[in-house]
Amino acid sequence: GDEMSVLEESLMNMVRTSRLWQEGGTVIAACSGGADSLTLTDIMAKAAEEDDVTVLVAHVHHHLRGEEADEDARFVSAFCKDRDLYYTQFDIDPQALKEKEGLSLEDAARRLRYEALETYRKKVGAQGIFVAHHEDDQAETILMNLVRGTGTRGLRGMLPVNGYIARPFLAATRKDMETYCKEEGLSYRTDSTNGNPALLRNWVRLELLPLLATKNPRIKAALVQAAAVAQSDEAYLEKMAQKYLDSFSRNIFGTYDIDVGPTFDKLDLAIKSRVIRLAVKGVGGEELGFDHVKKILRLIEKGISGKSLDVPGHVRLIYINGRLMAGRHETDRAAQREKKLEIKEKQRHASQY
Repeated sequence: GDEMSVLEESLMNMVRTSRLWQEGGTVIAACSGGADSLTLTDIMAKAAEEDDVTVLVAHVHHHLRGEEADEDARFVSAFCKDRDLYYTQFDIDPQALKEKEGLSLEDAARRLRYEALETYRKKVGAQGIFVAHHEDDQAETILMNLVRGTGTRGLRGMLPVNGYIARPFLAATRKDMETYCKEEGLSYRTDSTNGNPALLRNWVRLELLPLLATKNPRIKAALVQAAAVAQSDEAYLEKMAQKYLDSFSRNIFGTYDIDVGPTFDKLDLAIKSRVIRLAVKGVGGEELGFDHVKKILRLIEKGISGKSLDVPGHVRLIYINGRLMAGRHETDRAAQREKKLEIKEKQRHASQY
């Protein structure tokens, strides 16, 4: 019927209150064809009519599950046709990236998925990319981060808005999505790899969470609560670190030049480590792990001028007389050495003929 259910209304509200949902704007719905993303797409389509928002549906084909994955793509495409929604498919090859970069298959897939969506967002000038992560995903993510080892950042789990990514459903549950699909008579696809406990996320979902729930039946809510606290703590500490950077550093042509003298020395470790993190991220590096941060702080403490350190994401840090330079370098040293050897080898070869 036309009567809106309480569930539908609350999901609709979550989408419409996201700060990346703007009247008259354009947004992308990332849709895999599962219950979660189908619910999101359906709700966005309904809200879009009232708010004059253009919804573009993007399906990322990972080419990992053969026929089943092809079927997913056909399914989402048909769903969009039914609803007059604009559908686009992106094809990615996580297997290749996994081998090239030595990532896990999940990490490779995630990286390529977000890259494809972000490229599309830029192309169409959309305000945001909406993804269907919910409370269960959030609880699983936090536990995965803890299992792998994490600080406050990992405890935050996923953010409701992170750059151009919106996650309006973090306060809803997997059960909500399945209920919504049932209420609306929507069929959805089920990923056959969801039952494979070799994947860390599945092990957390199938083994670890049920075990924790025997001690605390509301474990998911408790984890999500912890994430909310970590998010606000992290935001505050980051603000303080940014304040230090604003006052005690210069950004020259994309390279940070930071004063790490007596004033830096007096800062709390919580702020010091975030100053470093922000600087590295600010010049295009990756999210640093605690070990890297410790190494950089040691570099500053030792105070040997001209000493340098390379961190993931092609960033080099150099300590010079109470200052720390952080900037990108295109090739790291190992690669440079390789290249030198290669050239020597070629010259030696050439001289023989």
